[in-house]
Amino acid sequence: MKKKVARAQIVKIAKKLKALSHPERLRIVLELMKRECCVGELQKCVSLSQPHVSQSLRILKQAGIVIGRRRQRRVCYRVKDPVTEGMIKLFFEKSKAK
Repeated sequence: MKKKVARAQIVKIAKKLKALSHPERLRIVLELMKRECCVGELQKCVSLSQPHVSQSLRILKQAGIVIGRRRQRRVCYRVKDPVTEGMIKLFFEKSKAK
């Protein structure tokens, strides 16, 4: 990399990587890469408590990885950032190769 990278960009990337560094949050993102889900659906898919899923979604949302939209009385989430999604896919592809 020849160009100097701006500190703000480094901080933004570090925030996303930190959010993804927890295995349960990564599992949640993997489920959301398949389809949009509400908290209750995610809770069943990843076998975690509702507060744990909600807290993880808050962290992922703050990092700019997921976005929520209100559907009646529930909030459904999906992956917001296609670059992060691509990075996760690449990590899994490369980890299978070894």
